Amino acid sequence: MRRTALITIISAVLLSCCPVFAQDRSAGLNLSCNELAAAIHLPLDDEGILCVSANLDLTCVLSGKELFPGVSADIVYLYVFADRRFDSGESMRFYAGPGFSTGYVRNMDGEYGAMAAMTGCVGFEYLFNVPFSISLTLEPALGIHFHQDEYGGVGMDFHMPGLIASLFPHLGIRYRF
Repeated sequence: MRRTALITIISAVLLSCCPVFAQDRSAGLNLSCNELAAAIHLPLDDEGILCVSANLDLTCVLSGKELFPGVSADIVYLYVFADRRFDSGESMRFYAGPGFSTGYVRNMDGEYGAMAAMTGCVGFEYLFNVPFSISLTLEPALGIHFHQDEYGGVGMDFHMPGLIASLFPHLGIRYRF
């Protein structure tokens, strides 16, 4: 529980220190095969966006093996490398960037534990003429998972759901403000 409070405090400090420019800010949901996330995108400059998300990790929950989801948080810097504006007022942008993820989640064997990972995001977003946008992204995470082993000690292994999730796209639906 203290880790969740620490993540919340760090996110709040980072968000309060970020200058926000005239680009569109957005908040919404990201959906994938094993995750549901609430995300906010804050523009930092003409070519950069800070993405902060709080995630419910549904690994083993959707299959019925487990009852409760894990939780995690991501902070990702997205570099906009292509932006196409249309005559209709709509636009499309392509972005990619690195980030960090941490949380209390399950690994593939169903064991809860702390997780820390380097993560990334590559994708595109279509911004409609109304204040909504949709996005399609790939979000791999290479990390480690700490859990209690069979002898009562601390076990460590790769966070496999982060690697497997990189194979499935995330669909984002956000409101721009």
